Amino acid sequence: MSDITFTPSELTKYIYKKLNQDEYLNSFQLIGEVSNHSSPPSGHHYFVIKDDESLIKCVLFSRGIGKENLKDGTQIIAEGKMSIYQPRGEIQFIAEKILVQGEGTLQQKFEKLKAELEAQGLFDQSRKREIPKMPKRVAIVTSKTGSVIQDIINVIERRYPNLKLIIADTRVQGNDAADSIVQSISLINDLNNIDVIILARGGGSLEDLWPFNEEIVAREIFKSKIPVISAIGHETDFTISDLVADLRAPTPSAAAEIISPEKESLNELINLKLKELDISFNLIIDSFKNRFFMSMDRVLNYKIETSINNFKINSLTNNLIINLESKIKEIKFKLENFENSLNHLDIDKMFSKGFFLTQLKSDKSIVKDFKNINKGDHILISNFNETLEAETLEIKKDKGD
Repeated sequence: MSDITFTPSELTKYIYKKLNQDEYLNSFQLIGEVSNHSSPPSGHHYFVIKDDESLIKCVLFSRGIGKENLKDGTQIIAEGKMSIYQPRGEIQFIAEKILVQGEGTLQQKFEKLKAELEAQGLFDQSRKREIPKMPKRVAIVTSKTGSVIQDIINVIERRYPNLKLIIADTRVQGNDAADSIVQSISLINDLNNIDVIILARGGGSLEDLWPFNEEIVAREIFKSKIPVISAIGHETDFTISDLVADLRAPTPSAAAEIISPEKESLNELINLKLKELDISFNLIIDSFKNRFFMSMDRVLNYKIETSINNFKINSLTNNLIINLESKIKEIKFKLENFENSLNHLDIDKMFSKGFFLTQLKSDKSIVKDFKNINKGDHILISNFNETLEAETLEIKKDKGD
């Protein structure tokens, strides 16, 4: 066993000294692809330079040259030296100047595929379908364990909790992610009554988002019978999926807002339609009244000579009155049915009558039948302002079940 001992600070200082004394590591060029680039308010730039097998942590301080060339996926030549960040004992490359060697491999693949698919018409605006304004069933293609799905659910519960969500648990990063995305979109297209698909993922580097740049994903979105909203990464991120989809949302939360109308807006729409219907109803009644009085005027000014004419006048009058009353009843019946149908959309009125909304906590699905609840399930029971969480201890079922 060696008798040499170091404390961490002694060791980092020794390494720092050795690196500065090494003629090769004190000044050289590092060639590779930029990844995981970030730039905090300090003005410094942190990134890694990688090849197929390894990566090196790098920093370009605010006084450095060529910071505009630091983009994920760009192949660069970085001039600088190796050093060690002593507080954490991290070996890193301190760049002084960044030059572009050529576009990185992934960026080259992106531009090449983009040009090919654009030439084949996959991005044409003419083929893009309109997104339903009030969908009833929405399928979400994303990972069920990430924060993205919870962000979407939170927005929809706040704006339009009646919306039915179908979640397709999908890998959104890694080697198998593209195949997983294609499979999820294909399975959703085999379902009935799905109004729109949201393809969603949080932000990340070019490598993280690469599954959404794969050709097989683009072609699956293109052939989907159901309209697709692409909500990949942050607003500044752009993928092939965004270009093929029927609509691009800047973030997953924005996609949730697009497909979920606000309850307040719906109430305003209902009130507006009721006012329009009331006006139309009054116009129809006025029209019938005018026709009736005009007919009566003609009858009263008709010269009566025989009892037969008296009979005809009375018969005509009775028929007019009967027809008018029948039309009024028919219009009132239709108006009441329409108003009742509109009121069914107002969940607040349902709650005010003593109704509660019961959902399974696991996927926020609405419980419509006790057969769908199992012992040990956690359920959410909601009214106007509160939500109660409960666990089912025992489910009693009829013997005939």
